[in-house]
Amino acid sequence: MMKYQVLIKTISGKGGEFWGAFSKMPTEPMKGVMVEFSWSLYGYWDFVVCFKADSNENSLHFIGEVLRAMPGIADTSTSPMTVLKEHKMM
Repeated sequence: MMKYQVLIKTISGKGGEFWGAFSKMPTEPMKGVMVEFSWSLYGYWDFVVCFKADSNENSLHFIGEVLRAMPGIADTSTSPMTVLKEHKMM
């Protein structure tokens, strides 16, 4: 499965609406997609969501039909990710 990172910018004052809807999303919001983690950010971007998808087509459907359909989103920026090195925790 390929990993992706989506940076999310919300409409001013609408971050709570987005977070309210996003927090209800299941870990597997659609077949072939699994959300791994999400964080709130400070700066231009407000949130980051990292997920795995079994195909590029499913990643596009998830971003376009699920994430961008949530209330309060102004902009997104998506990047596929590649593992450079696995770091083990001690």
